Amino acid sequence: MRAVLALVMLAGFFVLGAALTAFLVVVSVWRFRIGDFQGGGWMAFFAASVAVPMLWAVLRAIFARPAPTGIPMTRATHPELWRHVDELAALAGTRSPDDVRLVPDANASVWERRGTRYLQLGLPLVAGLSIGELRSVLAHELGHYGGGHTQVSAVTFRAKVALELAVNQGDFMRLLYGWAKLYALVAASESREHERFADEVAVAAAGQEAARRALLRIGPVGEAWSDYLRWYVSLAVLAGRTPPLLEGFRHYLDHPRRVHELRALEPVLAEQEPTSIFDSHPPVRERVAAMALLPSVSAVSLDERPAWTLLDGTPSEAVAALIEVEGPPITWEELAPLTGHVLVRRYAEALRHAGRVSKVGDTLAAVLACLERGELHRLTGRPVDASLTPEQVHEAAVDTVTELLACAVADQLVTAGRAVLEINWGGLFALRLPDGAAVYPDDLVAPAVRDTSRVAEVRLRLQAIGVDGL
Repeated sequence: MRAVLALVMLAGFFVLGAALTAFLVVVSVWRFRIGDFQGGGWMAFFAASVAVPMLWAVLRAIFARPAPTGIPMTRATHPELWRHVDELAALAGTRSPDDVRLVPDANASVWERRGTRYLQLGLPLVAGLSIGELRSVLAHELGHYGGGHTQVSAVTFRAKVALELAVNQGDFMRLLYGWAKLYALVAASESREHERFADEVAVAAAGQEAARRALLRIGPVGEAWSDYLRWYVSLAVLAGRTPPLLEGFRHYLDHPRRVHELRALEPVLAEQEPTSIFDSHPPVRERVAAMALLPSVSAVSLDERPAWTLLDGTPSEAVAALIEVEGPPITWEELAPLTGHVLVRRYAEALRHAGRVSKVGDTLAAVLACLERGELHRLTGRPVDASLTPEQVHEAAVDTVTELLACAVADQLVTAGRAVLEINWGGLFALRLPDGAAVYPDDLVAPAVRDTSRVAEVRLRLQAIGVDGL
């Protein structure tokens, strides 16, 4: 019933726009007939302000077609992946997709066009989940096929494109914004029902434990992927060289510190996930709780093997192109000293800029003095997101200043020739000192950022490894 209501409201948006246009045209003609040419002209202008954007949006939507992107994963190149897909499709009581693609986002999705089914799998998920967890993700997406959800989305795709384009065309179209928001509310409610149905399929096909763990892990894996792109892949982009990218992400995820961090992040992200009546997905915490009430197939055992083994057959050049990295091959060990100094200088300059803007001062000595006075938030300023709690704001400030201060320390030592940057999968770069000792700058400065009483201790340690001007 909600699906029908959503479709009716979607059609009603354009009926309302057409009715408003017709009304304004009638008023315009009437004003012209009684000799009010100025009023008639204004009414004609308003009618065109509604009709032209809406007509343009409809024409754009008619020719809008979703197109498959990413790396094709065929039955010939990835037979083991397709074995899981076919098995889960049979368990879900639906037909397998016709086309499976690897995409760079930490997400998975399905869609349908003219009877052809497409499945898109995010590289971070395949590289970061276990086979059991990935089977749950696959079963969930196949559940959308079995529930007929992709057929509904295929029908409404162009209409939704037209609605979004129309609402964003000019201030006068804001008159219809309220109706668009009402449609979004109804559509989101229907979409949440689709997600609950797909979750039930995931539990039935892959087991309750796999489904629960996959839901909780997707968010942290997405965060890990963003961090990996920011600190590691960016080195490759700066150098114009191509390291083994999949292997690098596996090294990142397998580091003991990352394993601990990601496990600790699972309940935090689930608990802090914001909710809105316009959300198309129920919150993860609600979905996990609902899964606990569903009957699970006791015979299903969780396959703990890494899902990245299913990527065998994926050319490394294709993976590099997918995340927009190009250039001759290079090892990660060679890459860090080659371009790491450019990256740390960029963040060191960000700290200096923050010091200048806040009037704290742009030297390491000034920043440490600021921390010693308990004025951490002077460096970060007011939060952009007003919905954050004071605790979340403080943690974000601690993390940010720790990163920037560590980069500033690394920048000074590397520039002075007193250290060499090395790759460190458990945090920021490692610094190799002339005596062969390894120093981890983020671990070194973190106590000073978090605890004012330890600034003096950290200052002495920095001086001991050759940091000047403190």
